[in-house]
Amino acid sequence: MKTHDNQPSIEQWKELYEVARIIRKLEPWKLLWDMDLITIMLPGREEPVYCSVMGRGGECIAIGVYPGFESVDTFYRMAEAVNSSMSYLVGLEQDCLMCFFGDREEVTKQDREVYKELGLRFRGRHEWIYFRSMIPGYIPWHIDSEQADLLIQALQNLVMSVEHYKNDKIKVDFDLGETLLRFYSPEDELWYTKAVELPPRLVTTNKLIVSNETLIAKLKKHKQNKSRLEFDVTYLPTPLQENKDERPFFPRFIVLMDKNSELLLDQYMAGEDDHIEAEILDMLTRYIMTFDRPKSINVRNEQVTFLIGDFCDKLGIKLIDDKGVQTIDGFLEGLLNSMM
Repeated sequence: MKTHDNQPSIEQWKELYEVARIIRKLEPWKLLWDMDLITIMLPGREEPVYCSVMGRGGECIAIGVYPGFESVDTFYRMAEAVNSSMSYLVGLEQDCLMCFFGDREEVTKQDREVYKELGLRFRGRHEWIYFRSMIPGYIPWHIDSEQADLLIQALQNLVMSVEHYKNDKIKVDFDLGETLLRFYSPEDELWYTKAVELPPRLVTTNKLIVSNETLIAKLKKHKQNKSRLEFDVTYLPTPLQENKDERPFFPRFIVLMDKNSELLLDQYMAGEDDHIEAEILDMLTRYIMTFDRPKSINVRNEQVTFLIGDFCDKLGIKLIDDKGVQTIDGFLEGLLNSMM
């Protein structure tokens, strides 16, 4: 992935830092928890933009902006994995824009150039404002002009939403699944803010369908053994950069292990532009051709279920997605320790 050439204009930077400094004074993290989502319907966008206010615990103060259903689903998956030993791997799948209120050592030369051009000065902990783009499989990166425009609109409306909530104009029961919704009415030419029930999660991940009937028929001829396997597709937290003008990426890693013997059966590290679907099917096919059909396969989450669910259904292999992949987790921890 190439770095963005369309950098934000000085006018965009000025607007961004103006609204960010308002948020810093407003301190919404003293009112909201990170799971208390603010939902904003921006004109011209089909899907809502969700804002998460982080910092109630005092460690990381930030605003996360999640544009759309798939984006906010990465937020939920991160929250669900917070107590997992492998939660940092889920963090590599985040899809959002971030406004950080951090420390001096966190900012880059590029951030400082913007500070200088705007005449900004920061001092102290949680006072240094900077913005980052989070894309699944890539390291956090500086935002472009289009992302800056979205952040400006989202943060400006977040300010208005929080001010309504802070002044007790609106009561929101976040614990019972409500959200603070802000939307524009073209008929009234006015913005409205109100409490509504947060809609259910909408996951739009496409299911990988195996259409090669000849292959399925061939694999069905292999008897079913008592093997229990674990299978996972994840990112390795070791960024690679093929060219200096490209955004560093985290390689996709596909791994297959025997749950009983804890033996590594197969592995594959994908390049930035590799299509992993073919390699996934090849890996499972190789196993069956060599060892016959397994009794069951454990996977980490529903995202991996989408990738091999149809394959397993057609071959009578039980797919288990609610028991974890402890064998693979142990292998990954050892692998990452050696790489570090």
